[in-house]
Amino acid sequence: MQYSLILAREDLASLVRAAAPGPCVHVGSRGALLAAAREHPRAAAFVDFELLPLLDGAAVSGPIIGIVDETRAEPIRALTSIPWLSHLVTAEMLASPSARSHLEALLDRLEHGTAPHVIGATGIGRAALLGNSARREARFERMREFFATQSVSERTIASISDVAEELVTNALYDAPAEAGYFQHPVQRTQHVKLPPEHACEISYGIEHGSVFVRVRDPFGALTRARLMSVLNRCQSAAVALDESRGGAGLGLWRIFSTVSTIAITVIPGSLTDILVRIEPRRRRQGGKQLLAAHLFFPAEQAVDGAQGRFAADHDHDLMDDSFTALYVA
Repeated sequence: MQYSLILAREDLASLVRAAAPGPCVHVGSRGALLAAAREHPRAAAFVDFELLPLLDGAAVSGPIIGIVDETRAEPIRALTSIPWLSHLVTAEMLASPSARSHLEALLDRLEHGTAPHVIGATGIGRAALLGNSARREARFERMREFFATQSVSERTIASISDVAEELVTNALYDAPAEAGYFQHPVQRTQHVKLPPEHACEISYGIEHGSVFVRVRDPFGALTRARLMSVLNRCQSAAVALDESRGGAGLGLWRIFSTVSTIAITVIPGSLTDILVRIEPRRRRQGGKQLLAAHLFFPAEQAVDGAQGRFAADHDHDLMDDSFTALYVA
């Protein structure tokens, strides 16, 4: 299990120590962190958001995971204000029952470069390949029916459906346009039909009371710069999310503002994989803040065949080894 370093105040450090699956050391300064990082070059560093500026330009080879205390900073602001920050958890996440499984999966992926299964032995879900925009609504209706059979509330079903619709629409329209597959941008009101090798994959399910949806496209056109530009612009403009539908990147902003956790994986030119989860219990309690966000945007181009594709064009219980996104529930 990956070694962890902690540069944070004692209450946050205690939460990390309790949730981390491997050995941890709590350091008290920038210098101590850098010294420990030299001794453990692959160690993950959990750093209080307020202390992250101390690491600008620092030679830390391992991943840095920011800790946000939501009483003082919002997760999206953290990701937009620190260009090199890719992983973020909140104090609320670290104190939640899912903290250990979340960190275990994250650290395992950071250490080994591969993701664990998204659904464990107690999970259930479905998957489909979708390349025809005219079939979107039929798929979403089947998804809503599936969640209804699992006793998911109408409010949560509506939220996860909105997220799924935005992700699929991005995969069918925006991703191929940005990748140059379409000669000209296609309006979302027009029908598109992509061949199987360019279709998107939608998976959805439920485990431990948490619902998820995951959409993958084979274009890999989303960039961190684009994502951060959209989030920063929408946040700065104080967009009324409940009154705006689509356009100007509002869909991405709505996703970040709706879900509990999100993990984005991009292999340029080959894959964009977005996994989101909503925890219905938090929604009933009025908690809508983002608990964690993880951005995987490797700088190098992917080699051919680096990622296998899961092209299920049917419904069934989903225990799939090909998931590449992070298990966060």
